[in-house]
Amino acid sequence: MYSFREDVERAVQYHGHLCSGQCIGVKIGRAGMRELGLNNDDPKDRKKIMVYVECDRCPADSISIVTGTRIGKRTLKVKDFGKVAATFVNLETGKAVRVARMVRKHPQEGEDMIAFYENLPEEGYLQITPVQMDIPACDMPGPPVEAVTCAVCGEGVTDSRHVVRDKQTLCKACAGETYYKELAL
Repeated sequence: MYSFREDVERAVQYHGHLCSGQCIGVKIGRAGMRELGLNNDDPKDRKKIMVYVECDRCPADSISIVTGTRIGKRTLKVKDFGKVAATFVNLETGKAVRVARMVRKHPQEGEDMIAFYENLPEEGYLQITPVQMDIPACDMPGPPVEAVTCAVCGEGVTDSRHVVRDKQTLCKACAGETYYKELAL
């Protein structure tokens, strides 16, 4: 298994800088992998995991690096609750755990950040809770299980991300659930 420092180095290389969020995410990612009995440097084990991160900040990047999960591989999901937490699911066994940072602790000025987090005991810092996850087939890794075309805009929509309204298949944007506003050309 990669060492804590190796995981931090890999996370920093991906993220672009060292920060406490990188160290915390590594600690959370390693705890999640351990609790599922998975080794984060084994390519076979890295294909068995799905992770739901609960924030879109620095820890999400390091959790992704530690676990080998990616949004594009459909093994990393973002449920932005603004919490430094993640749920780890073993896709083979169905076992799942949620790991959350419970208290904010930071190194003192001038203290080695990596050593601080590496040596920080999990007890009292992280809460590890067994959970149940029911993951729909349309959220699993692999090819799309369904593809439809929006009756209004004509764009394709995969994996049950559409809406049926008045017997019409619509993308979420045409159904009024958009995050953007179209401008005239």
